[in-house]
Amino acid sequence: MKRTAQNPLHQRVQIAGSAGADTSPDLLGTAHDVVAEVVRGVLEQGGGLVLAAGKEPRRKGATDGRGALVFDWTALEAAHATIGSGRATWKAAGQPPILIVTSEKAEADIPAERRTLWQDLLRSGAIGLHYIQAGSRAAALIRERQARLGDVLVILGGGSGVEHLADLYGNARRSVIPLDLPLGASRRDGLGGAGRIAQLARAEPERFIQLRPEFRAQAGTLLARLGTSGGSAPAGEIAANVLAMLAAVERPNVFYVRLLNAAHADCPNVETFFRQVVDPVVADLGYERIEMGTDASKRGFMNVEIFESLHYAAAVVVDVTGLRANCFIELGYALGREHRTIVSAQDGTILPFDEQAIPTHFWNVGGSLDEQREKLRTFWAKNIDRDPLV
Repeated sequence: MKRTAQNPLHQRVQIAGSAGADTSPDLLGTAHDVVAEVVRGVLEQGGGLVLAAGKEPRRKGATDGRGALVFDWTALEAAHATIGSGRATWKAAGQPPILIVTSEKAEADIPAERRTLWQDLLRSGAIGLHYIQAGSRAAALIRERQARLGDVLVILGGGSGVEHLADLYGNARRSVIPLDLPLGASRRDGLGGAGRIAQLARAEPERFIQLRPEFRAQAGTLLARLGTSGGSAPAGEIAANVLAMLAAVERPNVFYVRLLNAAHADCPNVETFFRQVVDPVVADLGYERIEMGTDASKRGFMNVEIFESLHYAAAVVVDVTGLRANCFIELGYALGREHRTIVSAQDGTILPFDEQAIPTHFWNVGGSLDEQREKLRTFWAKNIDRDPLV
């Protein structure tokens, strides 16, 4: 399948699902081919991945990964090969392209034939590993952590697990791309998994897919193209349609909290810092910005729009220069929502007691813009995926 870099992806894409033990070998093989092709396409077009690692149950008599009832290791294998070949184009410096959420017990269940791949991934620098609480293997905790890290969810087959993930992404207004491959579920649970969600999405596209403005009129068409004709569509065609949908979904956004009062003595420096440093770094990382008072508004009452935008943001940058009360209120809201949050302040700002304990990027206006941007990128990479406060 031919791919181009004309519409680079910027999202971290989570791929999840499973198949029933009685799924036909041909259909199961198609599903694995789709997953591998989507992984390659995402990485080659600049996107990243959120995945899991653990055991790999297989169909009775299966001798290789194409007989697996889950797709994690197919995805990891394809990702490892794509990165190793130099075709991955992830550009977020200091942040690995693959984030894996697992548990100590799940890691212990990694099958022997996948151990070499696992060790190669650990040595590669291409993965960031996130463990849930020690001693736990609760799948729900893994999914909750994955949903905090991912921007778009692609699901196929599965049962209650993919349904839970779809709810988590939907509640955060992040896109869910469901495939209607009739795979069943490895645990024989749920209300129909990805297949049922695909039906719901066709009836209510806006509930599941958040598209860029130029694609919103095409929501129904894009969803219809995801149809697999009961699994008879070629894997390459299915994967190409998934990648087309990924190229059409909204980029994740960063909500800015900052001093906006033009009469305040520090406002010119804050404005310079955001326009010359924060904006370029945020754009390079693949985000769209939302800044109240600067960007176009949709609501008649700004306070409503502030907290609605903050509530659903993929990440938040809070600059506390000027020590404005509203900035601290919005910082607290972002932390309470367990958002990925970056805190900054002009050098010389004396932080209040509680905020001193939160890592803060101190900046100065003047000097090399390249150096200022690199310092922010480095701080971002070190702190953006920190665990929530509680």
